[in-house]
Order: sequence, then C-alpha cells, then structure tokens
Amino acid sequence: MSTKTGKVSRIFINYSKKGGAYAAALLDELLSNRFGEEEIFRASRSIAPGSDYSESILECVAGCEVLLVIVDADWTKRFTPQAYDANRKEDWVSREIEEAFKHGKVVIPVLLSGAERLDGSPLHGAAADVARLQYLRFDYRNIHQDVRFMCEQLVKICPGLKAV
Repeated sequence: MSTKTGKVSRIFINYSKKGGAYAAALLDELLSNRFGEEEIFRASRSIAPGSDYSESILECVAGCEVLLVIVDADWTKRFTPQAYDANRKEDWVSREIEEAFKHGKVVIPVLLSGAERLDGSPLHGAAADVARLQYLRFDYRNIHQDVRFMCEQLVKICPGLKAV
C-alpha cells in the first residue's frame, strides 16, 4: 500500500483496465500469497478510499523497486503514435512506466498468453523503452510454473523480499 506515512510496496503492478485487469488481479493474488499483500501494489486494491489517486500512484511508483508491466495481446496498439497522442492525458499505464524510468526502477514486461515479444519500432513513448527489456511470461497454461519463476527472479532483484 502507499500512504504518506505508510510503507511503500516493493512490487508495483502496471496494467490497463482494457486488457490486463484480470491477469493483474490474479498475479496480485499469487504474488501477495507468496510475499505478503503489503509488498504488492495494484491500484484498485491498494489505494485507500478517499485517497488522492494520482498522488498515491506517483508516490508508490517512486518508492517501489520493481514495476511489472502487464502486456496483453493488444498492448502495442495503445502505443502507436496516433493512439498515444490521442490518449496521453488519461494514460496512466504510460505515466507509471515513465515515472518508473525517471526514478531508475527495474521495469519488467510480463507477457500474457497471446502477447508476442515486443517490437519497439512501431511504438511511441515509454512503450518503446519497455520493448527493449527482457520479459517474463504469465501464461494461463503455466500459471504456477510462471509465477514460481517470476518469484525467483523478483527475489534476486529485491533481496529484502521474503516469502511469507
């Protein structure tokens, strides 16, 4: 969770409501079961009612160690130059990624079932930077295997992260 006086989560789940919300919720549940709910930030669960949404998001991105970018099959369509320019002001997915890069956070694309390896050439904004990064998979056919591997990698990146 993120508050002005509270602890900021180590892992931030970045997702679009249009494509990755269910996978983000499942990943949140599985990672929370492994590391504890306070270590995982997912906006719809982690921001307290009445809190300033934008302030909470930006505070948590700045304080996290890793930003997991949930990439569904249509993710790249939202980052073509036309789509990016048209939706820039309401696009929290991009804003969170940009903020993570600005603060030097580890950003990891998590490719869902049906998502192809990212190609940065047609992408605009922070998505082009994400396309160059090594990714993890989260496939509905291999959920437990993929989460187990993801947890191993997260512990390597965040040595203070401990299983509960």
